[in-house]
Amino acid sequence: MAIILIVEDEANIAAGLQFNLELEGHQVEIATDGLVAKRLLIEEARSYDLVILDLMLPHVSGFELCRAIRRKSNTMPILMLTAKREDPDKVYGLRVGADDYVTKPFNLEELLARIDAILRRKGWSTPAPAQHDVMSFGEVFIDFDTFQATVGGAEVKLTPIEFGLLRAFRDNEGLVMSRDQLLEAVWGWQNPASTRTVDNFILRLRRTLEPVPSAPKHILSIRGAGYKFVR
Repeated sequence: MAIILIVEDEANIAAGLQFNLELEGHQVEIATDGLVAKRLLIEEARSYDLVILDLMLPHVSGFELCRAIRRKSNTMPILMLTAKREDPDKVYGLRVGADDYVTKPFNLEELLARIDAILRRKGWSTPAPAQHDVMSFGEVFIDFDTFQATVGGAEVKLTPIEFGLLRAFRDNEGLVMSRDQLLEAVWGWQNPASTRTVDNFILRLRRTLEPVPSAPKHILSIRGAGYKFVR
């Protein structure tokens, strides 16, 4: 069960999200405007497993709230809801600290899947002290704590960026990730990376990890959308 704050001034959207998230077993609170959310998150310093944050809010904007949350906490997940479809607005939302965004009107199943993926991510739960951060698929075994990788028991060398891509895929298993999402998750928008940069790293991962790189089974291309990881 996660404790989730929905910051949304449209009552029907907030109520619908609350209903569906509570069906999933989560505890949900609602803030109907930016001032209420600011009081909960900044003044009272309440902690949540996830903040679902609308951008267009009365009194205090979602962008301003996002920046304020990030000044307080680097780890509290933020999922932005935006009616703005322009890429600069989405990019700016990611730059000020959002972890993901969904454009209104949204598909409920996709939104719930993104929420599940965010809540699974390392650092937003408390693992047992002895638990390693690992993943495996096919004959591949990855240990993110020791930065070691093996294929069929034989060690292979991966770069930090390649480990970052694998972690992003693991945390969003089964979901399509766009090149922009991968750039934000792995490069952090700090480098002037192009979409070809993402494609080149994907090719390198396939050559190293896939049994048949030209016919990948795990790191799949979704035409016109991005990439998807399946075990």
